[in-house]
Amino acid sequence: MIAQNELMGKLNEIPNPNIGVDKGSLKLIISANYLHFAPDYMSFLGEWITGTYKSFNDADKYIILGYLFRKTVSFYYDNFIKVSYETFYKTDHFDIEKINIVEIAKALGIPKETTRRKVSELEKAGVIKKKGKHLIIDKTAIKLVEPINTMKNLTNVFYVIYQICKKNNIISQDISKDNITSAMKSNLTYTWHHYYKFIFAWLYNWKKFFNNDTEKFIIWCIPMLHRANKMRLEKKIPESDISSWRLGIEKIETQGINTMSLAEITGIPRPTVTRKLKSLILNKHLYIDKNKLIHPGDQGKYKAEMYNIQNTALNEFSEFTSKIFNQIIFKSFSSTSR
Repeated sequence: MIAQNELMGKLNEIPNPNIGVDKGSLKLIISANYLHFAPDYMSFLGEWITGTYKSFNDADKYIILGYLFRKTVSFYYDNFIKVSYETFYKTDHFDIEKINIVEIAKALGIPKETTRRKVSELEKAGVIKKKGKHLIIDKTAIKLVEPINTMKNLTNVFYVIYQICKKNNIISQDISKDNITSAMKSNLTYTWHHYYKFIFAWLYNWKKFFNNDTEKFIIWCIPMLHRANKMRLEKKIPESDISSWRLGIEKIETQGINTMSLAEITGIPRPTVTRKLKSLILNKHLYIDKNKLIHPGDQGKYKAEMYNIQNTALNEFSEFTSKIFNQIIFKSFSSTSR
């Protein structure tokens, strides 16, 4: 009884907000240690964006399905309904109140008629079903979007950030990878609300940059990831801040990737890859060497715009990270955190 009373006393205690972390501090410390943060961050994003194509051989269909899941998660979040990872992904269907093609098209940067056609194709494939004005997401779709690898990759990124914060006395509490995964899974509706907020904003901004061409964006990502991994292995950058990282990734030499490898990695058919590459090379987003290997381009006049997109994403990811860390830090003060 004493232990229970002590526990209840702790749960009702008002926490000191100063022990939490804010997105501004996180962004500053991540920017200052970008060399250590970037590999896991880019790997997480790269694996997610390349995975969007492979489920349906169509990235936009996967993204539309993800948006429908976002509507479900947002409903639970807005109504303070806490659902765990295990409960969420073992259900056999989800009911979506209504579907608005215009809303989906605008949110995802996909033309309205293209959105309508792809929703219809998802329906014909049995992935989603219409019931009056309602939409039902089938268990097949639930398995397709279950974020097994995303959870692992996010845990890795958050743990790298935690190590940076711990080293710089921003977080004093000991946090393990298991703590991070457990915090995300125990309140999936909270986690995935903020995750979807980040990932769809990130995707929208990059798609807009590439004229709403998802496949072109996916193809561009691969040589960038290849170069970032090479830079991590060689560790030739003397400073670890984001500005030094950007200079380093422009200068480091890599072997490059051929068209066939790009097709295999992304799942996009080789003729489509070849066609998209022409535009990417013409705009200096990528370049092709004498051996017909593909490398990141110098970006030229687009550099400032690209840096702005990266900075916006970093700000939003810092906010997402602060939500997860504060869930862990303040867990002992509330048994019913949102």
